[in-house]
Amino acid sequence: MGSRSSWRRVWVERGIYLLPNGKYAVLCRRAGRQWYRTVGCVALARAARKSLIADAEAGVSPTSPRVRFATVADWWLARFEAKVAAGERHPRTLESHRYHVEHHLVPALASKRMSALRVDDVAALLDELREKGCSAKTAAGALATLHSIVRFARRHGWIAFDPVDQLEADERPRPAQRRQRVLGRGEIERLLAACPSRDGLMIATALYTGLRISEMLGLIWNDIDFASGVVHCARSSPARTAASPPGAWRRRPAPRRVTSRSSPSSLGCSPPTSSRHRSPPEPTGSSLPRVARPTGIETSLGAA
Repeated sequence: MGSRSSWRRVWVERGIYLLPNGKYAVLCRRAGRQWYRTVGCVALARAARKSLIADAEAGVSPTSPRVRFATVADWWLARFEAKVAAGERHPRTLESHRYHVEHHLVPALASKRMSALRVDDVAALLDELREKGCSAKTAAGALATLHSIVRFARRHGWIAFDPVDQLEADERPRPAQRRQRVLGRGEIERLLAACPSRDGLMIATALYTGLRISEMLGLIWNDIDFASGVVHCARSSPARTAASPPGAWRRRPAPRRVTSRSSPSSLGCSPPTSSRHRSPPEPTGSSLPRVARPTGIETSLGAA
C-alpha cells in the first residue's frame, strides 16, 4: 500500500485540486462552512466552483453533480411555467416545449447525467428522430428545446460545455422554407363573394386588418371602435386581462367594409352589455379551403 503522502491532492488553482483518481475536487468556504464537490475535468471544476459560490452566498444547498437530464428538464419547465404565469412567455410556447421534452428528449436522455451529455448524444438523438419519421421541423423544435435546457444547466454549473453548439452544420435539421401565399385584390373579392355571412366576417377581418388567429379568437365587442374604425387587440389572447402591460396590446385600422359588417345590429345581435361580451362563434379551421374551393383560388401554399 502506498504511503500517505502519495495520496495527497495536488493544488491546481484557487479552490480546485487534482485527486489521485484523476478527478477534481472543488472547495468553497463561506460563513465558516466548507462546500465540496467532485467533478471530472478542469473546465467543469471552474464552472462548479462558480455555482458553489453562488449557492453558498444565497444560502441554498448545492445541487449534486450527478443530477440527471430528466431532473434538470423538470426544473427548466417549472421555471418556464413561472414566466408564463407572469405573462412573460406565451402558453403555446410552453406547450411546444413540454411536448418535445415528454415525447422526444426525456425518452432518449432521461437517465443521462447532465455533466456527461456530449455532442455524440445530441447527434444520436437527431438520428433517432429521423429514423422515427419525424419531420425536419419537429427535429429542429426538439433541438431548440434541448438547447434551452443545456444553457439553463450550464448557467448553474451542471455542465461545462454546450454539446448543441458543437454539432456540425450538416448534422442540424433544416426545415424547408414555406413560401407565403398572398392573395391579389381580385382573388380577395372572389373569395369574399363566395363566403357565407358567418365565414365572411372572419375572413374579411383577417384580410383587411392583418390580425393573427390568436388575436382574432380573443376579440370582444368592446375591442372594436366603430366610430374611428380601429380594432384594439391583445397579442396573447389566452391569458388577456385588463391589467395586461401596454406592450401586450396593439391598434389595427379596420376598413369601413369590415366594421359595417361586424356591428352587432348588422349581425342581429344586441349591443354589448359587459366588457366580456363575446363575438359570434368562429368557424373551424377548414372553413377557408371549403369556401375557397368554388372560387378556384389555390390555398395549399398558405391562407390569406
